[in-house]
Amino acid sequence: MVAVAVFFVTYLGFALTRNVAFIGLLFALYGLYQGIFRSVGKALASDYVHDSLHAGAIGWYNTTIGVFGLMASPLAGWLWDHRAHASVFLLGAVFAVVGTIALLVLVPAPVKRQSAG
Repeated sequence: MVAVAVFFVTYLGFALTRNVAFIGLLFALYGLYQGIFRSVGKALASDYVHDSLHAGAIGWYNTTIGVFGLMASPLAGWLWDHRAHASVFLLGAVFAVVGTIALLVLVPAPVKRQSAG
């Protein structure tokens, strides 16, 4: 959830500011988002499968991220060229909220495992 919050703030900031120093800070925040999202996303993907399927779950996770990235890029390019740069980042911020809601609604809470002891 922290990663999505950082993403939302970063994209909203990119959409609303033209201050060069603030944009530099936003790039640093975006790097933080990438660091959190890449590792936590893979861990989340492997949490919901049997131990023998971890590699496959991570593979499907990366495939899903890649396919949606391929679909998002032409849309972002079109928005950038035909609307404004801010529309790309506002749409990203909206999808961060939609994704967070979907995560909360669709993904069950992890079951706490008891240690054998």
